[in-house]
Amino acid sequence: MFQTWKYIFLVSVVVFLLTACGKSLEDYASEGIKAAREAFHADNKEQTEEIDGTKLYKPVGFTISDDSDAQNIVFNKGKETFILFVNPNETKESDLFYELLHANEEANIVAEEKFSDGDTFGFAAIVNHEDGTIELIASVGGAKMSTLTNEKNVVRNLETMMQIVRSIH
Repeated sequence: MFQTWKYIFLVSVVVFLLTACGKSLEDYASEGIKAAREAFHADNKEQTEEIDGTKLYKPVGFTISDDSDAQNIVFNKGKETFILFVNPNETKESDLFYELLHANEEANIVAEEKFSDGDTFGFAAIVNHEDGTIELIASVGGAKMSTLTNEKNVVRNLETMMQIVRSIH
């Protein structure tokens, strides 16, 4: 009898510790925003690709879909898809995409932050959708990149996405 209680107690403690040590979406979001902020304020990545006149940084491991054009560029990395929208009519200081995000009253924004560097405006946001998907958004001026991801990829993806949108001139 004592062995059974001991076993139940140990299993309960292990389950509690595993649950308590796991990071929440808010934790990942906070780290992701920090990574995006640092990427925004870092030196721009060297432009390594050109799609119909749009020059940008393409990270190692990313591929660009053949269906891409200068305004809608589709990146793939493993099973994840990233959509980059470039509006050539918007300037570096444009906050259009930020305003559009906030115009959607149903958006459950978990975390966001605006960035500014001279005449350049940018932001990063994490949106939790009703179906449990997590949308990441990184934007600088007239360029906005988004993807649907899981919690564990928030930090890495937001940093990379900000590097990409920041590289577009």
